[in-house]
Amino acid sequence: MQDSDIQARLAALKAQYSQRLGEDLQTLTAQARELSARQSGLDPAMLEVLKQGLHRIAGSAGTFGYPELSRDAREMEMWLQTVIESAAAPTPPMLSALHDRLRDSYRLLGTTAAAAVAEPQAGYDLASGDRPIRIAVMADGDTDALIHSLTGFGYDCRALSAERSFREWQPDVAIVDTARVDSVTWRGRMADMPQAMLILLSDDTGFDARLQAVRDGAHGFFAHPVDVPSLERHLRQLVNLPQQDPYRVLIVDDDLELAEHFRLTLKGAGIESRVITAPRDVLRGLRDFVPDLVLIDINMPGCSGPELARLIRFDDDWLRIPLVYLSAESDVHRQAQALAQAGDDFLVKPIADVALVAAVTARAQRSRQLSLALARDGLTGLIKHPAIKELIEIEQARSERTGSEACVVMIDIDRFKSINDTYGHGTGDYVIRLLANLLRQRLRRVDHVGRYGGEEFVAVLPSCSLEHAREAIERIRVSFSQLECVAARETFNVTFSAGVASTLDWQPAEALLEAADRAMYDAKQGGRNQTRVAVAP
Repeated sequence: MQDSDIQARLAALKAQYSQRLGEDLQTLTAQARELSARQSGLDPAMLEVLKQGLHRIAGSAGTFGYPELSRDAREMEMWLQTVIESAAAPTPPMLSALHDRLRDSYRLLGTTAAAAVAEPQAGYDLASGDRPIRIAVMADGDTDALIHSLTGFGYDCRALSAERSFREWQPDVAIVDTARVDSVTWRGRMADMPQAMLILLSDDTGFDARLQAVRDGAHGFFAHPVDVPSLERHLRQLVNLPQQDPYRVLIVDDDLELAEHFRLTLKGAGIESRVITAPRDVLRGLRDFVPDLVLIDINMPGCSGPELARLIRFDDDWLRIPLVYLSAESDVHRQAQALAQAGDDFLVKPIADVALVAAVTARAQRSRQLSLALARDGLTGLIKHPAIKELIEIEQARSERTGSEACVVMIDIDRFKSINDTYGHGTGDYVIRLLANLLRQRLRRVDHVGRYGGEEFVAVLPSCSLEHAREAIERIRVSFSQLECVAARETFNVTFSAGVASTLDWQPAEALLEAADRAMYDAKQGGRNQTRVAVAP
């Protein structure tokens, strides 16, 4: 949907709401008139209906440009809430005053134009597309080792001297060694790289040095001697901030116009949303949409927000998803009670569009990071063992159903124990991440690669013949064997062995994986640093 389309729909929604608001105020005024005309037998249910109507206006009017009306409705709602809780019947003059105030609000609506509502700002602007992440390294002295290591991880890494300008080649990240470059020089150079995220290297590990890094706007801080694997892991986390897939938000609110406004506002900020107005439809919405975040209104007919939150938490599949209440409830004690019942946060209506986008983005980003951490290997960022086995089962089932061919590849780093024994486990982790990054880069987008355990990897290649799979893995094997790995001041080379099996030759999925594993073992027995194909029985 184009921005112009979103703005047009928001404008139409605003006009629709203004009409509904007038009708709602008329209805509430009539209800207040009826209450004030009664001399006896005041019905508490009528007070509750009137309070709920005011609550709805208090939570929505400000969003559509009527902030004063929202505040007035909130004050009237709170007065009615006090009356209901005290169980003391309001006097006729009190009800008459409420009627007059509602009547005045309705009259004011006819003479007041809705105020403009601030629109959300644009989101992140970082490296995009398939080009490598660009990293500039600024340090007086030898930077070859660091640049070589980061280049091996797949980054486009270049040295930035005091004289060299990077205005044409704009880096995504600038790594500055503050122990080797004076602050005036590197701060001046950062002005030429306005989009670059800053990472500082330092000899000083104290609090003051770290605090200054924060004040300099740094996105990372590392002490000498630099742990390159840790630095690379931090870089990977930074450049993954802009998600390729938009965040997904489920909005549960019985006020359709308001919920649709929220949906369009989030859509304009690149966030996908789905609206559910009936709480009983939420479980189906969770299964179909699989959101990163759920926004829940507190006051809904038939099921309150806290009740719905507790119901959602019955299912372990949704424990990781933040449940955020979005309600006109401003009483801190009631907010605390709601949060105590399975909620994670509380946003108060009316909420500005920019505030909604900022709050949703921050919480959805954290939810996405947690989901990735649970589903992916912490060292490599690749799919974990259980998930990759499930993908193998899916491809095997698809192959049996359609007759199409897919391949599974088992990969194992050669003589990995000697790497750990010679250079240490930190260097071993570095080699594992190096291969993981190469596999991510060289395989297709439709392919899946996971860390099976230790130094073993599994790749699933859909719609791929046995020969094409062997050729692809062979190209990666050769490239990996030519990379120079760095350990302190030493460099060395590493190889891997691989086995490939086809879904057309091996069934079920467990037999397919075992066939690839045996072929990989044959490659090891045959001298290592080679790819073997599993021969059909």
